[in-house]
Amino acid sequence: MDTATSSTKVKSESGDPVQLSELRPVACESLVRLGSTHDGGYVVPLVAVKAAGALLSFGLSHNWSFERDFKRQNPGAIVHCYDHTVSLRTALQYSIGQLLRFAVLFRPAAWRGIFTWIDYKRFFRASGTHFRQRIWSDNQNNSATMDDVFRRLPPECSVFVKMDIEGGEYLVLEDLLRHSNDIVAMAIEFHDVDADPERFNAAVALIKRDFYVVHIHGNNLGGKTSFNFPVALEMTFLSKRFFPSPPPPSRLTYPVAGLDHPNHPRFPEFTFEF
Repeated sequence: MDTATSSTKVKSESGDPVQLSELRPVACESLVRLGSTHDGGYVVPLVAVKAAGALLSFGLSHNWSFERDFKRQNPGAIVHCYDHTVSLRTALQYSIGQLLRFAVLFRPAAWRGIFTWIDYKRFFRASGTHFRQRIWSDNQNNSATMDDVFRRLPPECSVFVKMDIEGGEYLVLEDLLRHSNDIVAMAIEFHDVDADPERFNAAVALIKRDFYVVHIHGNNLGGKTSFNFPVALEMTFLSKRFFPSPPPPSRLTYPVAGLDHPNHPRFPEFTFEF
């Protein structure tokens, strides 16, 4: 496992606005990492990836490594991606920026990014569909609602959801969960935990009605709250339909060796003590 130079231990004290015990994952087999080694990768249950008829990806930036790996694991799945900030033009601009970064600073990590505009054309021509729309609660400003999103899929299609929409997750979560019968699993990055921890708590509690937490990882790019908790938290949820009986708590340590990596390799990683 990649390790940062140091780590930040996360454990909740009595009276903290977020109680870590409510976020403890349950035991789940077949966890795999899809996507980038660092930022852009998520740890998910392979059984749900294989069971999905479609991937709904909300939030791309210029990294669709998760979507590519998902398609490799499930070639027959529909891949619908939503991000109003990304286009061939922005991918080209990003590629130029990476070229300059490589040439001026000689950063080897920038080399692959030089070809992002080509990769955008290839991937969304052959493997996925990119809707240049914002995911929102209404249709204003070129937005799509969750009902719009699900209408674009075949009836009764089983869906895997990946969501990283910079705080918009709280606005659309209830609309998304109205379709929970069609959702097999979700990988969600929660933002702004410091600004409104009760909103975060309510969102997780709502999800846990129909899903179990199967993985947790702190995004070390987001910093930490005043109560020593990640400001941005990646969580994976698996539908309770996959469990014949309530599962026991996971005995893994987090981050999980071999699966988890820091979002930024030179920043301290978060470690969780349940």
